[in-house]
Amino acid sequence: MRPLCWKFCLQAIACLLFSGAGGVPPLLAQDLHWGGSLRGYQFVRTEENPLEKRQDTELWILRLTLETAFNPRIKTESHGVLTLQSPPRTGASRLATSPARTYLSLERDLIDRSGVSLQGSFDRANLQIHYDWVRIVLGRQAISWGVTNFWPSMDLFSPFAPQQVDRDYKAGVDAVRVTIPLGAFSELELIGAVLGSSLSRDGAAGALARINLGPVDLGLMGGTFHRDTVAGGFFTANVMGTGLRGELTWTRSGDPEDLQRDRKTFSRGSLAFDRQLTRDLSLTVESSWNGYGADDASEYILFIEADRIQRGEVNALGQWFAGVSVVWQLHPLWTFTNVLLVNWQDPSSLWVPSLQWSTSDNSEVLFGAQVGLGRELQAGG
Repeated sequence: MRPLCWKFCLQAIACLLFSGAGGVPPLLAQDLHWGGSLRGYQFVRTEENPLEKRQDTELWILRLTLETAFNPRIKTESHGVLTLQSPPRTGASRLATSPARTYLSLERDLIDRSGVSLQGSFDRANLQIHYDWVRIVLGRQAISWGVTNFWPSMDLFSPFAPQQVDRDYKAGVDAVRVTIPLGAFSELELIGAVLGSSLSRDGAAGALARINLGPVDLGLMGGTFHRDTVAGGFFTANVMGTGLRGELTWTRSGDPEDLQRDRKTFSRGSLAFDRQLTRDLSLTVESSWNGYGADDASEYILFIEADRIQRGEVNALGQWFAGVSVVWQLHPLWTFTNVLLVNWQDPSSLWVPSLQWSTSDNSEVLFGAQVGLGRELQAGG
């Protein structure tokens, strides 16, 4: 089937989800769940940038959610999102969002001016079919394959940026996901997706087996993503109250430009542990290896325009990184979080402190900062 036909079929499914499904007699909705959230961010940059007139950025995100159950086996999920940003196209929003490339045209620029932008989009738009022996999700959905926090090498769909403080909603991608249970807490997941505007360039097909062995979970994955061939695995375990997590991937690049960077094949991985130190204090430590990164900081310029960097699959230019997160529940309503990301290659670091205040059951206030240290600063460390 040609790419145009694929896009037409997927768009037709999306239209059914939002316009016609409720009017078909056999699929009258039996259960509706509405929800939503409004998030407002005010970012202020302390240093001056001669290329920008303002040092502040306003970001407002309105999300309306609808889950519809037609019967116990057929459901739909949709999230409509309005995003207002002023001024538009600034890097400050990366603290709160990690937008993904998508195939379906479910985004519209409602206002696009030099001082403000307003975009409407559907971040979720999927049909879900559930049986005891299989689960199918068709359409825009959130997919997570990684197990580490800052640099998950297995998350090839829409990973969070390491410095992102708001992780309640992961960006949706256009995919077909089939999950086959293999037993208690074990399953096989098959995914076909288009992670961009071109089926031939951005198509993805992969499989992930999650296997539970009591206190240890193992995973094995393989597939093609953006013309790359990728294989890898993960593990999670609990050892005397300490959580251990790790993942490793090997990639044979299909990007012709990677030949010029001497990155025809490369590996990436990360290892982390979590520990609840006291009732109110928790610690996460993670170390990461990025075999795609530059051998030296002076070579960053050769990698910064790489497509896998631009799309967020690889979110660091160096090779060796470490991340530390300390979360302190200093009061039932107050949580203080400190995140430190270190790039050992520059060396440079990024400190992201935040204070969260739960003002009610349905609202919270977050105060935070992003402080870069070092001569060779780069996103993600």
